[in-house]
Amino acid sequence: KRNPDRRQVRRNEEAGYRLALVPGAETTAAQRAGFRDVYEQTMRRTGAAPHYFFGPAYFDRVLEADRIWLLLATAPGGELAAASIAAASDGYLHYYLSGTADSRLREAPMKSVVTRLAEHAAELDLPLNLGGGIRPGDALEEFKRGFANRTETWLTSELICDEEKYERLSASKPTGPFFPRYRA
Repeated sequence: KRNPDRRQVRRNEEAGYRLALVPGAETTAAQRAGFRDVYEQTMRRTGAAPHYFFGPAYFDRVLEADRIWLLLATAPGGELAAASIAAASDGYLHYYLSGTADSRLREAPMKSVVTRLAEHAAELDLPLNLGGGIRPGDALEEFKRGFANRTETWLTSELICDEEKYERLSASKPTGPFFPRYRA
């Protein structure tokens, strides 16, 4: 972690920011709604494509899974400042989705969130996969690099394990290069 990041995390702690790491199945409807709110603020702020916006049912379903957590950073006044979903799978703790409230960008509470996720990964004895950005070298990738102690090539595959279900989910979507098609 870069020194300015460490200083910001300390400043937030001294200012009264609080972090809560909640197992997904134990999250409340209010916590999930708060996460969705800061996530959508971030998506709007960054001009994200429509397929990055998910309804409440999606987050409810994701947070039902085993070994998944919602990390919440609460500002001194009690409002949600930033949040992230992390999931343990395949020998890693994966940083999945996150968001920061527009009104709290200056305090950079996501630095505190990522720091706590790194601690949680260590507690689980798992490496933390922060992922990259949207494009190599973009601001998201640079932010994540500030917390990394190494970079590795990450490969994914486009597998369909249940063809019948995939076709049913994709029926109303156009064919094309987007994968999975039901998210187009």
